[in-house]
Amino acid sequence: MTTNPAAFRRLVAAFLASRTSPSTREAYRRDLTHLAGALGVGEAGIPSETDIRDAFGIEDDREVAVVLDELLALGPEWWRDWRDGLEGSPATRRRRVAAVRAFCRWWSRTCDRENPVSTLRPPGGTPSGGRPGQEVVAFAQADMRRLLDAARRPGPVGARDVALIEVLYGCGLRASEAVGLNVSACNLDDLEDPYLVVTGKGARVRAVAIPHGARVALAAYLRVGRPELMAHRRGAGPGDADAVFVSVRGRRLAREDVWRIVTAIGRRAGLLNEGGRVFPHALRHSCGTHLIQAGVDIRYVQAHLGHASPVTTEVYTHVTAAHLKSDFDRAHPRARSGAGD
Repeated sequence: MTTNPAAFRRLVAAFLASRTSPSTREAYRRDLTHLAGALGVGEAGIPSETDIRDAFGIEDDREVAVVLDELLALGPEWWRDWRDGLEGSPATRRRRVAAVRAFCRWWSRTCDRENPVSTLRPPGGTPSGGRPGQEVVAFAQADMRRLLDAARRPGPVGARDVALIEVLYGCGLRASEAVGLNVSACNLDDLEDPYLVVTGKGARVRAVAIPHGARVALAAYLRVGRPELMAHRRGAGPGDADAVFVSVRGRRLAREDVWRIVTAIGRRAGLLNEGGRVFPHALRHSCGTHLIQAGVDIRYVQAHLGHASPVTTEVYTHVTAAHLKSDFDRAHPRARSGAGD
């Protein structure tokens, strides 16, 4: 099968243009790259930001219609083979399949065609300690202390990194929520009830209680560290002026910057050398897991993390149950293999 790269690129561009969030578009574009490779079009089939901005209706595009005919002709077995050949963790493979399902569902509705992947199921395998499709990596509290110790360095960048780790963990923020956080949304003066106003998924706004350690670190950074970084502003845009977390040039951090910072701190803490995985969302998972372990009501944890459904929050109860079972198996004499009656 030889798919027209330009026509496939126009089809993907139109799909991405239907998504309003830049982060969502970038995530879909990254995941659809794997489908483009399997179809033989490679990077030539993946649109640029300019392509997406210039995208318009593809319903009457004859070359796109040929691409749709080709996708429909592949058959269920091809799609299953593509799914089963994906590399990466169970969560990564499920995400890539979900992206292709969303892509095909969109064009099947837009162009009034059949959906070739309507029966394509997610790849098998359930991550340890969670629901199918949900991978949870949560740090032990001792490892959280190691991360914070590794983040502490002299100067404004050290102050920023400590505040970033504290806020990601203590407030359970997503990386996108942290980079989108504004100074005007930080209400730290009331020591009895400090909170942040956070814009989460679907533009939902919530007030997030900020624990003592995060409040202290964030207040110290806003008082001293951030003004020093902002004093060296170069090439910063108007949207950077109210940003909480900024670079050495005074620019609002991007999501990839947060990944880089958190990974570097994990490396200094020695967690990567021990085979651990350190990434921003693991800090959010750690927040939810530790709150559940401390006996906090699941409805509060749901509100704190900004989950639309309590079902999402329940994954942390599974993690906690696995943690307790591990402790039980290790400590209780009647749980050991071969214990007498």
